[in-house]
Amino acid sequence: MGQGDQPLGNLLLHELSELSTLIRSNESINRLEILLTDYLVCIVSASRNGSGAISLLHGDGILGSGAWMALQSNCGDRDDLDWSVGTHPGSVIWSTIISICLLSEKARKNFLSSALAGYRTSASMAKFLGVDHRSKWHVTGTAGSFSAASAASVSFEYSKEVHQRALQLAGANIGGSARAPRERRGASAFNRSAATTLGITAAMAAGAGAIAVENLWDGPSGIQNTFSVSEFPLGATLIVDGVSTTSLRLFPVTGFAQSAVLATALLATRNIDRLEELEIALEGGATSLLDGSRGGFWWDVRAAVSAAWASKDPTNLYPNDEFLDRISLAAAELPFGAARISIRTSSGNDSETIYSPPGNEFNNPQEAKWREIKWRAMAGERLSEVVEVSRALVGGENTIELWGRVRGLVEKQ
Repeated sequence: MGQGDQPLGNLLLHELSELSTLIRSNESINRLEILLTDYLVCIVSASRNGSGAISLLHGDGILGSGAWMALQSNCGDRDDLDWSVGTHPGSVIWSTIISICLLSEKARKNFLSSALAGYRTSASMAKFLGVDHRSKWHVTGTAGSFSAASAASVSFEYSKEVHQRALQLAGANIGGSARAPRERRGASAFNRSAATTLGITAAMAAGAGAIAVENLWDGPSGIQNTFSVSEFPLGATLIVDGVSTTSLRLFPVTGFAQSAVLATALLATRNIDRLEELEIALEGGATSLLDGSRGGFWWDVRAAVSAAWASKDPTNLYPNDEFLDRISLAAAELPFGAARISIRTSSGNDSETIYSPPGNEFNNPQEAKWREIKWRAMAGERLSEVVEVSRALVGGENTIELWGRVRGLVEKQ
């Protein structure tokens, strides 16, 4: 899996450390502003809900602060999601950048480039590691470590050589069990935290001259074998930007059920007669996660769909078991994240299929409304400040006052 005598993984690290190829368009900058707002909303929500009794991390330098923010940003399980590769990139990337910038004024001018590099590295590395890897390892933890190393390297203004060495150092230490998300108890939040601290540490060590493993990929103990790296498709694009593929989780339910509750709400709106039967069809792997056996309402797609049928609104999912005995769950050949809802009412049959989960169309007016509902419910009266701070940061503003406001948002109140 290489190019000549050069492992393809080495070529990937070389490309990821080349900043001249970062996509810096108006569209990518606008999307980053929304992604940052969503991240800060999740942080503020954790503080408002009293989650954060981890004071030994909070305020304990760059590493402690980054670890704490990564944990907090996953509170409520509503941080961003890249469906194309199955990662939650923002909780790692923004925690890395903000923790560095709060303590390093010099790093603040690299805020935007660091974010672009972080999202690009997360998506490209997760794509490179592939489906086989994701079946055994939590890719937010593994690809996330690389993304944190990349974001930190850009924050510190490292040369291409040092940046690449930081990626090699991180790669030699990646991990994160896939059991964490599959247990549906919130354990995957720590994988985000560990990825953040590993990436930052790798970057700091690279800057201090730490020696990295040269042949990271090949052989029985290389990443390809140890971490079940899939064969990379011939002719596939090695680098992807990551910003364009990352979505928000708009509705108050696990990401795997977003399409199901939207399809149900659409059907409920146009079918006013009595519901007799409803079938949820999901991609095979998702059905075992959403069977309601663990994780409560959040991971029970039948309960979420029952609530969506009652409210006719995917943003309003208060538990309502009125229709549960009429709802079934089945596996189907559908894309990851997609859902098909089929119903039988007293007047006939109808169905709705959502192939692409909601949350990626940032310019869509309906998604903007759902986004506003989510943010206001989570951040309350602090939403206006979050929006102002995000716009200023992504817009290039760099003042002591602004970073004081950032500190006030991310630190526990």
